Amino acid sequence: MIDHTAKFMARVSKHRLDKKTYIQVLDTLDLVLGKMKKDEVRAFLFSLLGKNERIMVSKRFAAIVLLERGLGLTEVSKILKLTKQTLVRLKRTQKIKNQGFNLAIAKVKKDRMAKEISSILLGLAKETADIFLNWRIKPPNDYPRK
Repeated sequence: MIDHTAKFMARVSKHRLDKKTYIQVLDTLDLVLGKMKKDEVRAFLFSLLGKNERIMVSKRFAAIVLLERGLGLTEVSKILKLTKQTLVRLKRTQKIKNQGFNLAIAKVKKDRMAKEISSILLGLAKETADIFLNWRIKPPNDYPRK
């Protein structure tokens, strides 16, 4: 049987980094992302991640935010075109690795533009689905400004 989902997943090298290098690599990425502004992060992630990786990361985060806001699995599944199994796995991951999720969710809740962020996430989810279906990618500077 052919695993059709494999072509949409990020690939990881079979060669593991030693612990010191692994920590240095993560620390460097954290430092760079922490010092960037929104547009810079968008440009960086657009350059760094492939189309499928951007879709995967944005849909996962959008799912966590929507589930936290009280939407049900069925509704989130329909909006983001994710399986209920994926959403259950994300909820389980959120319970285990909750520190990062809690920080991100707190930022969304605290932000006085939380409605705009939610709108952006839903728009992003729709756009990533469109990108996936139409195989087109908008460069970061093509995003509409308000």
